Amino acid sequence: MISSPGIGSGLDVQSIVRQLMSLERRPLQAMQTSLSTLDTQLSAYGRFRSALSTFQSALSDLKSIDAFQIYSATSTDADAITAVANSSAAVGSLDVQVNRLAQNHKQGSLAQPDTGTTAIGGAGDQMTITVDGNPVTFDVGGMTLSQIRDAINDGDAGVTATIVSETATSHRLVLTSIESGAAQAMDLAFTGSLGTELGMTTINNVATLAELDSEIIVDNVYTITRGSNSINDAIGGLTLNLKAPTASAETLTIARDTEEVTASVQSFVDAYNELRTTMKALGDKELKSDSTLRSIDSSLRSVLNTVPTGLTGSFNYLSQIGVTIQRDGTMQLDSSDLEDAIASDFTGLAEVFAHDNQGYLFRLDARISTILQADGLIDGREDGINANKKTLNSRIENLEYRLSLVETRYLSQFNSLDTMLSQLQSTSAFLTQQLSVLNQQQQR
Repeated sequence: MISSPGIGSGLDVQSIVRQLMSLERRPLQAMQTSLSTLDTQLSAYGRFRSALSTFQSALSDLKSIDAFQIYSATSTDADAITAVANSSAAVGSLDVQVNRLAQNHKQGSLAQPDTGTTAIGGAGDQMTITVDGNPVTFDVGGMTLSQIRDAINDGDAGVTATIVSETATSHRLVLTSIESGAAQAMDLAFTGSLGTELGMTTINNVATLAELDSEIIVDNVYTITRGSNSINDAIGGLTLNLKAPTASAETLTIARDTEEVTASVQSFVDAYNELRTTMKALGDKELKSDSTLRSIDSSLRSVLNTVPTGLTGSFNYLSQIGVTIQRDGTMQLDSSDLEDAIASDFTGLAEVFAHDNQGYLFRLDARISTILQADGLIDGREDGINANKKTLNSRIENLEYRLSLVETRYLSQFNSLDTMLSQLQSTSAFLTQQLSVLNQQQQR
């Protein structure tokens, strides 16, 4: 075999083989196109899975009855008292007078001439700070005011220490309980002369430590004291936030938060429409004519088209509470109709969305969970695509090997043809030369 095909005869062997192999590779190209299509479908199902998960997350705000127990609490003086209502609150109003706010217990020392030179107490003197029954002892005898402060702050006694400098020669150690209320008040004990020299005393403006607790009067009858200005265990479903004492009672009004419910329903509608948009885009392109996509679409539509049974309220259809399905399959919310439904039968509205086993959102959530679960519809479809990819990759590998053999065979055959043509050309040239000589001899 010659090393440069076509040199002997002028036959373009490489070009001929290249063109023949282009024809031979058409089945391979078709397989590679199919493989690319499968990769595209697999990616599309990844996007579809993500869209379903996002939609399911959007259902969380409304898929349970408790999610509809949304209340707002307003105050006649938000600078003095506010409240936050949870799902166990009750619609109504109550009067609250704030007599005093909870304070953090503070103790201050006698004035000291400096902060970093004068030793206070003697070596070995100790200070014990007890907060909420937990004593912590500090060996601070003979230390300066700054050193005592730093030692306390480095410990874990439930207080913080700071120095207040009134003048250049008057400095006081101030200890403050980290948490407010009488139960968190500090008790100080000393050994040696340390306690006398510091002379710590309560500096809060209270007659007794009990006055460190906040105090409110509810409905002019019930007196409530707590160690904090945030009270969540006095009135069911409410957390009271005390900000300032009041001269008289302020009114807290608890009502259903219509705006929040409407916003949650609108979020559901928007999420459903986003899912529909994704499904339509995939159905028009990557998953066109895909039976699994159509099956899931039909499954979700069937939930919305199946009227719940056994509800105890006034409503059975989404359209009755302002949510309608448009011609293109998307949803639309009429806020006015929704607000009317909230006002007329709130419990019935909540059941339409979230009744166990029957609520539209409850059933949608369950259906999507089934679709997304392991060995569900999407898992099954992805497994099928991956199986097809594996088969195609195997066929492509085998075909590529066979094509390499075909190309070798073509090169061998055409190289042989090239050699033969070269030899024929040489023979032809020799015969032509001999005939020419013979002709010349005859002419003489």
